[in-house]
Amino acid sequence: MPTFVAVSTLFALFAAFLLADTMDRKDRASQAVQTESAAIFGLGVASETTVASGGRIRAAILEYADSVVENEWQRLLQESGSSRTEQALLELLRAVRDAANDKGLSASAHGQMLSLAQDIVDARTDRIAIVANHYQQFSWSALFLLGFLTQFVMGMGFLDRASANRHAIVVFSLAAVVALWLIAIQDNPFRGAVQVSPEAIEQAVSAWRD
Repeated sequence: MPTFVAVSTLFALFAAFLLADTMDRKDRASQAVQTESAAIFGLGVASETTVASGGRIRAAILEYADSVVENEWQRLLQESGSSRTEQALLELLRAVRDAANDKGLSASAHGQMLSLAQDIVDARTDRIAIVANHYQQFSWSALFLLGFLTQFVMGMGFLDRASANRHAIVVFSLAAVVALWLIAIQDNPFRGAVQVSPEAIEQAVSAWRD
């Protein structure tokens, strides 16, 4: 049975690597959301240093956060971003840019606001890139192929014992299905039982809601 051992070991290693990559994607998604929410909160606080543009910036922050929670989060399940959120982000960037003309706003304070706005852009880009990258489809195809190949090799090894053959294939199939199901439900970090939620973004703007 050396062939079966080799193929089944390859299948197990491939599944382990796919699980590790899936968990890494979830960690990166969580980090992106935390970075985004921290930048949103920081920009809201920084906007209070200017009276002229502060209200506009905070209104843009609220619109951006609402578009993320209400619209873009559902789009993430479809592995894409939201045009509404993109427009809200552009308005936010314009509001921060125009704050440079405010009297009494120092260049360092405006620079900090620009840096926080860029952090929001980068974090959102990372968040979308995590789900928009479809390279895992090839990994899943290879994993299923290895699973079927393992079943085939197992069946060939028990040709002289039909009962043992059936039992071995059934047990392996059940174990493989359970393992792959547990990996598959975590494939997209923004869905499933243990998903990355937009709660941090909602909390970041709660202080400026009426």
